[in-house]
Amino acid sequence: MDLNTVALLSPGDMGHSVGAVLVANGLRVISCLEGRSEGTGGLAEKAGIAAVDSYVEMVCEAQMVISIMVPAEVKQAVTRVAEALKKTGEQIVYVDGNAIAPETAKRMALVVEATGSRAVDAGIIGGPPRSANSGTRFYTSGTHAAEFMRLNDYGLDVREAGAEIGQASGLKMCYAA
Repeated sequence: MDLNTVALLSPGDMGHSVGAVLVANGLRVISCLEGRSEGTGGLAEKAGIAAVDSYVEMVCEAQMVISIMVPAEVKQAVTRVAEALKKTGEQIVYVDGNAIAPETAKRMALVVEATGSRAVDAGIIGGPPRSANSGTRFYTSGTHAAEFMRLNDYGLDVREAGAEIGQASGLKMCYAA
């Protein structure tokens, strides 16, 4: 898979920092800001994240979508991405980097995989990254974890946590406890 554009859901406190690191290290980063606050839009702009008009446009332009948002919004977001994928026939890598239970991560992965796309579980340990080597670590799991690990080349610290979806989310839950 060529990797030149990554989409972020959502470029809030953590997401915009992740986006800024990726932009600073040579990746194009986009986000659909439909329904997002002015504050989120401002953070995206500050980070160099380009706005796109729709989820359809987002999945057509990005090879990877990273979801970093509050847990209450996860199901709606993955459903919108899946609907856009079904409309377009595109296939992406969907990285669920949300603070959710391992079983929830598995259910969200099934939604993505039903479209023919590849799902990856991720758990973020640490605060928002301000630069490469900031100490923020991204643990990843699933059979397609290596695709997310490619972001090591773009300023993130991504480490494998296991072969099954849910293992990275479980590690995140243990760390948070």
